[in-house]
Amino acid sequence: MLFWGSASAPYHVGIYVGNGQYVHAATPSEGVKMQALSGYFYPSTARRILK
Repeated sequence: MLFWGSASAPYHVGIYVGNGQYVHAATPSEGVKMQALSGYFYPSTARRILK
C-alpha cells in the first residue's frame, strides 16, 4: 500500500500492483484507475501487507 501525507494522517492511499504502477481512486468523477508512479506525486511512505 502506498500513502501520501504524513504516516499518522495520510490524505491518499493507493495499492501498488508492480512494474511502477498503482491503483487508486483518483477523484469522484474519474473513479478508480491505474497510474504510473511519478516524481511529481510520489508517495511519502509504503507498507507491505502480508496475509
